[in-house]
Amino acid sequence: SILIGGTMQARYQYGNLTVRKRRKGPNLWQFRWMENGKPKSELIGTVEKYPTRADAERAVGSLRMKINEQSSQTQFHSLTVGTLIDRFMEQHVPKHCRKLTASVYRSLFEKHIRPKWGTVFVDNVKALAVKEWLETMPHSRQVKSHVRGLMHILFEVACLWEIVCENPISRVRQSRKRLNKPRVLMPEEFRALLEKLVEPYKTMVVIIACLGLRVSELLGLQWGDIDFENLTVTIQRSCSEGEICQTKNTSSEGTLPLDPDLAEVLLRHKAQGVYLAESDFVFTGASGKPPWPDSILADHLKPAAEMAGIGRIGWHTFRRSYATLLHDSGPTLAVQKELLRHADIRTTMNIYTQAVSSAKRDASSKVVNTLWRK
Repeated sequence: SILIGGTMQARYQYGNLTVRKRRKGPNLWQFRWMENGKPKSELIGTVEKYPTRADAERAVGSLRMKINEQSSQTQFHSLTVGTLIDRFMEQHVPKHCRKLTASVYRSLFEKHIRPKWGTVFVDNVKALAVKEWLETMPHSRQVKSHVRGLMHILFEVACLWEIVCENPISRVRQSRKRLNKPRVLMPEEFRALLEKLVEPYKTMVVIIACLGLRVSELLGLQWGDIDFENLTVTIQRSCSEGEICQTKNTSSEGTLPLDPDLAEVLLRHKAQGVYLAESDFVFTGASGKPPWPDSILADHLKPAAEMAGIGRIGWHTFRRSYATLLHDSGPTLAVQKELLRHADIRTTMNIYTQAVSSAKRDASSKVVNTLWRK
């Protein structure tokens, strides 16, 4: 410790990084430091994983930050964006993000952000430089928007940790507007697709399209969420990457009207099922757990779409189709917002008012009529 202003302050610790030799297996990088006057150490990884000292130093950066959190001298020891990313993924993401979100973050960091900014000190990241970099990236506006958004989140957390005083990404603007119109299925295309599907995938597609669900919400449905007497479906959880968790956001939760014919479809599906308890999932694999959406898309939906001659589709194609037909059926914007369960009101044109259930039911049935019923 050192004396500053009459009080003892913890000295900034660089630590000591050495190679620990082993009789069997590859040698290890070991990091040593002092904590409350006692020696501490941690194994960082093998020399195969981190071939050079520079590689090992980058790997130990997040640990060094954590060790020096209480040091008054931390402000004088700038760190790189790469080290900030490591700490963000180790400490922030596990507490605040779902598994799928963590996977997306990791991909964006490793493919785009770390190669460009990993060795740059956080204090040297400037808005203009980030803006010019995004403008020259050979990717779609959507990818650029995701990259910009993640960098903004990263520096917001850095502000919370008092690593930087302000977020430079706040001054960077990036349009998310698509250059190409997203795919929407017309009713005749949807029916052609259904003709090429077998059960239970046919029922899955009918339900997700006619209720406008996200695929994670479809797979998170349990039988207890469906009220056949009052014809409602309550959306209150999602399934993503095999992980059962909360919905995308609080606005995503809600109770939707269930068209009587859709209720009949679900009852027929239930009659063929094995897992029928209130807490069992509506759509399951042999184990009773929700199936993997990517496998269903690759093995069943895309081949069926090809056979039907309707081109490429994805799970979100059905929600976009629902939103388009819902808008065309003429309900108020408030009804559209309620049925689509948007978090940001701007997604449904800045209307905040609540819709009455009778209006929602009428609008939902109109979509079912147009899309599915002949």
